[in-house]
Amino acid sequence: MTAAPSPTTGGGSACVDDPCITENRLACYVPALRDCDDMFRRRIVLHGFGTVWRDANNTERAVLAAEEPERFDPRWDAFLAAYIEHFCRCDGLEAPGWTRRPRRYLQHMWWSPGYFDFERGRVIVTTPPAFYAHGVWIADSDLLVV
Repeated sequence: MTAAPSPTTGGGSACVDDPCITENRLACYVPALRDCDDMFRRRIVLHGFGTVWRDANNTERAVLAAEEPERFDPRWDAFLAAYIEHFCRCDGLEAPGWTRRPRRYLQHMWWSPGYFDFERGRVIVTTPPAFYAHGVWIADSDLLVV
């Protein structure tokens, strides 16, 4: 059984014993992300983890996000924090504290992989606030899981 902060108060504990949730915590994705190029990393996070997040309830989402992923690349450290912060905000959850740690912010803006130069205007206009705050450009439409 995995304990995580309560999704509503940040205290107490919410227990989830579903292996689909406990084995797909964001922190569990880092070994796979470490061995990939940027395009495949983006695919793993947006589709792999995104699908689990989409299908989870808020108690399960708190478990998915609670554990801080090991840092492995400053760009992706910021991306993962922004990703969790964005989806927690969208789902009415408080983002875990690790998303606000200084090493989870970039000093210069970084373009999430996969954009052509002509797409940059659209990306700048549609980047969600959490990603902008962490220094990552990504179009909001790329965060949709279908």
